[in-house]
Amino acid sequence: MDRIPLSSNELPDQQGGQPGTLDGLEQKSEQNLGAQRKKRDLQEIVSRLQRNSQLQTQNAAPTPVQQDKNQLPLWPQAIRGVPNALLRNSLFTVNKVRETFPRRELLASNSDIEIRFMGVRFNQTDLDVWEMILHLARLQPVGCKVLFSAHSFLKALGRGTGATQHEQLKEEVARLRGGTVEMTWKNDKKTFVGGLLEKAYRDEATQQYIVTLDEKLLLLYDSGYSHINWEQRQALRSNLAKWLHGFYSSHASPYSYKIETLRELCGSGTKALWKFRQMLKFALEDLVTVGFIKDWEITRDGKLEITVYPSQSQVKHLKNKRAMHTR
Repeated sequence: MDRIPLSSNELPDQQGGQPGTLDGLEQKSEQNLGAQRKKRDLQEIVSRLQRNSQLQTQNAAPTPVQQDKNQLPLWPQAIRGVPNALLRNSLFTVNKVRETFPRRELLASNSDIEIRFMGVRFNQTDLDVWEMILHLARLQPVGCKVLFSAHSFLKALGRGTGATQHEQLKEEVARLRGGTVEMTWKNDKKTFVGGLLEKAYRDEATQQYIVTLDEKLLLLYDSGYSHINWEQRQALRSNLAKWLHGFYSSHASPYSYKIETLRELCGSGTKALWKFRQMLKFALEDLVTVGFIKDWEITRDGKLEITVYPSQSQVKHLKNKRAMHTR
């Protein structure tokens, strides 16, 4: 029997189906459904990729740093933040020969915090170590463990990494842990007694250190702290230059000080004033060389006057101070 065409749409299928047959129609229908499914699958894949891209963008976006209330101030990488109360006295002396105080000894200071010390005295190399530990500790709440390797720590201090330097670091950490510092806030009638390091642990096999700080040290920052230019400090060649750098960094506007007063505040063991005066001149020229001060002068009445390049924090402090006076 001859086949009767169903309609003019039953033309030969361009995809290879049999023309004008039910099998051809079914195959074409299945192909259309398959094409639709592929289209839906493609749309779903595109949507999924778009969603993933949005999530990646959100994850890559910087999130604001939320500082814990028990955290040190977040100073910049090139800076070391040190409490003013520890920069304006002889807690960290300029002497290479270390005294030992068997009893609580009142230290010379010009701040409103009274400081007594018992133990082997600190000097500026100990302050280098303590500043670096504070720098590492600032990224987490005070009291949390601060981890570092002796090798990387010594490199960051600009020191060698031989056996002598490793032993020196051990001595410095032990002194910072063992020395007892007693700080009395004269206005608040409160006293802190403890070490500048609360605990210290060292793995002798790996030379990894774990140290912790006492949370009460935050009180020192509440009383004011200064930004220390770390690159300048590392470039200084004497303990006296380093002490002067920290001392004047803690002053927004440098005062005139008698040479005798500076000798007492830095804890110098040099008895002859003329010799200390000579050492002071060399240290001041060192501060000019590194770009910390513009100029200096010792007046006829024996006072030191300096002109400094103010840091950003000092400029901000002076602006706030002027604004308060103009209200």
